[in-house]
Amino acid sequence: MYVCKARALIEYLGKFLLIERTLNGHEMLVLPGGKVEMFDENQSDLIKEIQVDSKEQNYNDVMLNALRREIYEELKISLPSTIDYCCSNFYINKDNDPVIDVIFYAKLSEHPQISVDGEEVKSFVWLDLKSILSSDNVHDWLKKALK
Repeated sequence: MYVCKARALIEYLGKFLLIERTLNGHEMLVLPGGKVEMFDENQSDLIKEIQVDSKEQNYNDVMLNALRREIYEELKISLPSTIDYCCSNFYINKDNDPVIDVIFYAKLSEHPQISVDGEEVKSFVWLDLKSILSSDNVHDWLKKALK
């Protein structure tokens, strides 16, 4: 069985939002997001509460529902109504599970008021593309996807 994850490449004023997580004992900068949960297919009320503009949202889209839920859980922000598919990635995680990451792109028009809990998400940073590509704390697959 595959693990499916929805992640967001969030841009504001030419910089991208990355969160800090401890992965295998190393501090890494990763895209915010997380696993698709069983209830993401039927969460229209929750998703309506956490989005900015619901006019164009497809409430039956499992990946977008998971993305919006995860971003709200991790950062306490809502994504804009326009979210574009960016790319996907496949890997085997430390538990030997096959994982499919689906990455979406969202461009923010206003500076978000981000709040992190310090446990699941330690901190966040806004970086330009050059800084991301030169960072030792960013996975190679993400650098490749951003090129």
